[in-house]
Amino acid sequence: MKPSALLLIALPAGLAAQQPDLAATADSVFARWNSTHTPGCAVGVARGGKVLLTRGYGMADLETGEPITAETVFESGSVAKQFTATAVIMLALDGKLTLDDDARKYVPELPRYDRPITIRHLLPHTSGLREWSSLVAAAGWARGTRVHTQAELLDVVFRQRALNYPVGEYYSYTNSGYALAAAIVERVSGQSLQQFTQERIFGPLGMSHTHWRDDYTEVVPGRAQAYTDEDDGWYLAVPFENVVGPGGLLTTVGDWLTWNEALATGRPGGALVDSLTRRMRLNSGREIEYARGLFVLSYRGVPEISHSGSTAGYSTYLARFPDRDNLSIAVLCNSTGGAAGSYTHQLADRLIADFPPAPPLDTTRADPARLAPFAGIYRNTRTHAALEVNRGLAVRALPGDWYWLPNGTRWHFSAAAGAQPAELRIAQPAVDTVLYRRVADQYWQPTRAELSAFEGSYPSDEIGVTYQVKLAGDSLTLSPRAGALRILRPTYPDGFAMTGSAVWFTRDRGGRVTAMHLSESRMWDLVVPRAR
Repeated sequence: MKPSALLLIALPAGLAAQQPDLAATADSVFARWNSTHTPGCAVGVARGGKVLLTRGYGMADLETGEPITAETVFESGSVAKQFTATAVIMLALDGKLTLDDDARKYVPELPRYDRPITIRHLLPHTSGLREWSSLVAAAGWARGTRVHTQAELLDVVFRQRALNYPVGEYYSYTNSGYALAAAIVERVSGQSLQQFTQERIFGPLGMSHTHWRDDYTEVVPGRAQAYTDEDDGWYLAVPFENVVGPGGLLTTVGDWLTWNEALATGRPGGALVDSLTRRMRLNSGREIEYARGLFVLSYRGVPEISHSGSTAGYSTYLARFPDRDNLSIAVLCNSTGGAAGSYTHQLADRLIADFPPAPPLDTTRADPARLAPFAGIYRNTRTHAALEVNRGLAVRALPGDWYWLPNGTRWHFSAAAGAQPAELRIAQPAVDTVLYRRVADQYWQPTRAELSAFEGSYPSDEIGVTYQVKLAGDSLTLSPRAGALRILRPTYPDGFAMTGSAVWFTRDRGGRVTAMHLSESRMWDLVVPRAR
């Protein structure tokens, strides 16, 4: 298939001699999608205010045979957050709110917590709010299994009596905060998010293909359908939900390049751009890589301002490299196999000629005998998930008794008074350090009689379900509703794993099970009391 919608801008002779052949570079990166029988991607590249290339690969619609072009409309996923954040900041600059306002001033339905959640906490994911999609999934209705609405999203957030952590203490990515931010924009401005952003952002900048998908049944000319590759072929994987603010934005690579150029030149206003791209800090003073709807980070030693997106079958990435003549790369894909972030960085690898030398990793071969005492089962002190540390763990030794793993994390074991280590700290790339405590030598193997102690009903008004915990053969099962049965795999005493989640039970002083707890990466401890 011949790639579509190619646009190349002539460069000055000196600069052109330094640039790779962009068309050939893009063809190489997106070769997998250069086809008439698969989905694909659209790509746009700009530098120094000039659009250098826009191009499409693969098909926008496998049923009609419509190819992807630079004008094809895609779902942007979480890249949309920077536009919601921009709308909030505009209202702040208009004097209609301040970022230090308590969010309850505008959404009084939000419960009172130990500390106020301000608008400033919503935008960098430091509010502690539980992730709404994790909550509805815990209720048995994961995204993609039924239609979710904005009202339903807000309702489940408003019913949460607890947060993941005290406000401002940690960074934990949550779409719930951006749903509240969208609600604040609408209540303060008196307009829908669609109307406000069209009048203040998309219209003035000429982003004519960009608007919110606030009605998933709307017919959108030129929209790419999204797909997933199953064993017997391609199947549709499109979002059928009416949720906007955290995501839900339809756009094109051309409009994205226009937006990045506006940020680079300060067209929306220097104060706005500065506020949008300034890294945030936790209560401890530690700076995080998230700003307001944007990550401000480094790629191979070069500053990068970017965000990724993933919704149903769409995969997206928008990046800007401000220190490299504002190189911008936009990638929109319509397949679950479309690794938009990887494609963006593959292009950056070839377009940035002066990456600083990578510092050598100061590691040495780890002595296996030294690692052997560390084997066992550890429990995450935040999410309570179990982690098995094997004797054959492949690590390299770092200075200060730290170890480096191939996935980029760093581990540090601290020994108790006895021979066995008591704690494991895992420093995650550019995030923070998570503490694990050793709880067992090996995974728990309860008897059927021990498992029967957990049987019962567990009602939760926070998510509106009553869980049924029952034995099925020799396995303990959990069901939030008819037709949704999950197996609980034992991990440590009274603890279980369940398809990416941790489940554990607590008891009273007499040893009777009184509550069940559910947790995952964005929902740390949902307490569900046992029915009496």
